[in-house]
Amino acid sequence: MSTGFTWSTRLLDAEGNAAAGASLAVELFDLAANKWAALSQAVTGTDGNVRGRGEIADDTVPFAPALRLLEAGAVMATTTNITRAARGLNVDFGEVRRAPVATPFIRTIGRGGSPFTIGGARAATAAIDLAAVRAEVSRDFTTQLAENVRVVGEKDAEISRLFKLVTARDEQIITLRQPSAPVATVDAATIRAEVTRDFTARLAAKDLEVLDQIKVRDAKVEAATKLAADKDIEITRLAEVIADKDRILANPRPGVAAVAGITRVTDFASTIGMQLDEAQTALKSRGFSLGSIEVNAKALLQDEGRKIEILDREMMKTIQPGMLSDFKLNYRPDKPPPEVQGQLVPDLMFLTENRARAVLASLGLLLEASTGPAAINAQAATGQAMLQTPAPGDDVPRGGRVHVIFAAPKE
Repeated sequence: MSTGFTWSTRLLDAEGNAAAGASLAVELFDLAANKWAALSQAVTGTDGNVRGRGEIADDTVPFAPALRLLEAGAVMATTTNITRAARGLNVDFGEVRRAPVATPFIRTIGRGGSPFTIGGARAATAAIDLAAVRAEVSRDFTTQLAENVRVVGEKDAEISRLFKLVTARDEQIITLRQPSAPVATVDAATIRAEVTRDFTARLAAKDLEVLDQIKVRDAKVEAATKLAADKDIEITRLAEVIADKDRILANPRPGVAAVAGITRVTDFASTIGMQLDEAQTALKSRGFSLGSIEVNAKALLQDEGRKIEILDREMMKTIQPGMLSDFKLNYRPDKPPPEVQGQLVPDLMFLTENRARAVLASLGLLLEASTGPAAINAQAATGQAMLQTPAPGDDVPRGGRVHVIFAAPKE
């Protein structure tokens, strides 16, 4: 596959007049072959203007292709204005002017009329070789760009290696936490998929940002350097994740329910809700049904209240009572939501329970309320919503449930 592009420029001679009938060529720097490759040629019109077309391989476009304009093998321009269009790229080299040609100064001395030439064939040439200067600048830019691409490639390889290591740690943790009896389990595959989705979205956003900022040679070098720094940050973050997982692997606690450990508050509430729904389905097949259920738990707050750590009995003995937070979750599995037309979930943050219930009722949705320590969201007052799931904007069936955690009174 390839991407089409159009290029344009206006060529002037050394005196500033339009240069007609000049043959111009556009070349692309091929990163794989480490050399310049010709893409398109065209001839200037009577007004010096020229417009041409070409094709660029898609594996080159994401790295902001390096292009240059040549006439008779001499580099005329390397800095371009590249913009995206509906059908490809537009490349504008602007107005390009030929360098003036050095004119020899000839003077005759003596009666014999012996001439000597300054700047001509009979004396050392002092004219600057502009083509050589352009070639040297292009080489410097090409070397710098290739070095940045190499560094980014190394960072990508390191991130890939660490990501595989994180996956291996997840599989080991799941193996160690296999319960002897059916208990609530954390869907590690879903968590990994969510982390992968967020990570991919961040990389995609960064690629778009870099592509938009690359307009000139210096911007390309600066963007590549910034991308390498971001990779270092991501490597540090993944290393911290691996260290945390190594800590869990170093202290396995067989027999503890899979819900124990560090998890998000919304995931904790949703996991229990899913288990109750499964129990309700199993009971109803036998003519029984669950009623209102209240779940009380004590846990350590993590990540500014967005995550909790459920401790086993042995670890509870080593924790000061004042460090634990109380959670109270209420469920009504005896009222399953009807399967009807979908509805977008509204934003219920900082609403009271009555107000949130009224808003959901107006949309044909049900409220599943729970209370939690106010430390989960320091901005929420007592009785106000701190967390909700599904998130605002998600699509759920009309009549479906929205679980909201409200701030409990401060002790």
